Amino acid sequence: MSTPPKPRLKVIGVGNEWRGDDAVGLLVARRLKKDQLPRVEIAESRATVTAVQEAWKDAAGVIVVDAVVSGGRPGAIFRFNAHGGGVPVQLSRSLSSHGWGVAEALALGNVFQELPPWLIIYGIEGKNFGPGQEVSQEVAAAIPEAARRIRREIQAWLGREVSER
Repeated sequence: MSTPPKPRLKVIGVGNEWRGDDAVGLLVARRLKKDQLPRVEIAESRATVTAVQEAWKDAAGVIVVDAVVSGGRPGAIFRFNAHGGGVPVQLSRSLSSHGWGVAEALALGNVFQELPPWLIIYGIEGKNFGPGQEVSQEVAAAIPEAARRIRREIQAWLGREVSER
């Protein structure tokens, strides 16, 4: 019996569910997981550099979702193509408890040429990052829209993959 092929597309929700808005990446991933999207693996990462890099290993396409802090409006949704200039420096660091995370994984992946061929980052502007805090209303309200945008992105990517065959 052969093992099934690995999904070519992964969505990775990054965060810490015990630090308020830092949980948003995990919450978006959980919402998408309920959709049972075919040919897509939904994963969660507690966001160390190695955990993020391991999560995207061997995938042809990856979408990462994480909280960001830019001083913008809480709940704002940002989208970046990691191969098209990457994440702007003002959004590359979060106040989350995971310290080194997505931005550093991107930087190291670039240095060692270990980035997935297609890598999109969704950042959701956070507000509350204290221990034990609830997700803010603004960030909670952004979760359905972020999931909708990512579903649309998945459909476009899967269509592109089919047309390339």
